[in-house]
Amino acid sequence: GRATMAAGRAMFFVRHGEAEHNPYVVQGKKENNAELLTRGRSILNPSLTEKGVAQATALRDQLAKQPPFDIVVTTPLARAIETTRIAFEGRAARFIVTPEATETAEERLGGPQRGFSLAETVRRYPYLEGWDLSAVREGDNWVRGDPSVLGGVGYYHPAPVDARLPALRAWLKALPGARVAVVGHSGVFDRLLGAQMANCELVEHTLE
Repeated sequence: GRATMAAGRAMFFVRHGEAEHNPYVVQGKKENNAELLTRGRSILNPSLTEKGVAQATALRDQLAKQPPFDIVVTTPLARAIETTRIAFEGRAARFIVTPEATETAEERLGGPQRGFSLAETVRRYPYLEGWDLSAVREGDNWVRGDPSVLGGVGYYHPAPVDARLPALRAWLKALPGARVAVVGHSGVFDRLLGAQMANCELVEHTLE
């Protein structure tokens, strides 16, 4: 039956395209440069860079050779939403947005780990009105942060990723459909898949 099929189903995982904070953070870590790190971490909910848009567009071309998807899961963060829209628009029956697949919003990591309120997110991305936003529960799994954090007031999941992982894995495995893709973040995929993913890399993986 359906349950047995889903149990061994391979899913597709995509890390978002390059976002505005990535070049600062990568360079800052390489040079041990606190100023660059702070600059990157001061960007609240960064969008894709031109390079990130190009990466997502290349992924779209790659996916054009594949059958369409039943479900694409993404997070409420701008870089994941924008990647999902570019790479999967018209290629999936249903889009689901969940904060459960965001990285741990450590205060020291600042703005890139935080997003906007649901209302503000939909205002910026009106096409989200056609996506399933029911998994985003403000005040529960999407809470308003403190203005003292780098980047200012942003919304984030209050639980660390390690605490969310078992439930996230079970939820993903239980999703209906033969073809499911997840667009997300390196700090989740390294734990979920045991893989360090490049921007817009597509990995096929069966969750244990």
